[in-house]
Amino acid sequence: MIIMNRKEDRPSKIAYERHLNQLGIPESLKKSKGGQVPDYVKYGTWLRVNDPEGFDSGYQSWKAMMRAQKA
Repeated sequence: MIIMNRKEDRPSKIAYERHLNQLGIPESLKKSKGGQVPDYVKYGTWLRVNDPEGFDSGYQSWKAMMRAQKA
């Protein structure tokens, strides 16, 4: 059995950012709803730039969840 360890399949920070961008901004965080995130930004990119600690914390949780799913 050959296991392919392709870079695209690994839970990277770029993959996490893209995942958040696809999900979109949570309604409660949108500026138009009283939150702090502008309605027009890509959420994952905004979070990485403006709240790096929050991004890294979420990334660690997401990475563990992704690895558990593959096991």
